[in-house]
Amino acid sequence: MFPYSTMLEPLFWIIMGFLYTIFIISIKYWAEDLKFKLNWWKWTLFSIWFIVLNIIIAGGFTLIGENETRAGLYFLGVFGTSIILLGAGLWKLMRK
Repeated sequence: MFPYSTMLEPLFWIIMGFLYTIFIISIKYWAEDLKFKLNWWKWTLFSIWFIVLNIIIAGGFTLIGENETRAGLYFLGVFGTSIILLGAGLWKLMRK
């Protein structure tokens, strides 16, 4: 990711971990603000959706970074579109 760098790569992952932690902590307050009633299975579905979304983004951009641009764009397009549609359905389910 950062060729010939001994400091930037660990710093990048520390910042990414910090941002993920802030995001995960803030989900609870976001749900309370929107008056969502989230029980354990809704949290589980959201967590699975979020993990799959991250895998799709990481996989697509890894392919692009490996000079497989067409495959990466197809990967992001097909699986990204499907996970966004599933997210819309999940949003509708969480609103109940």
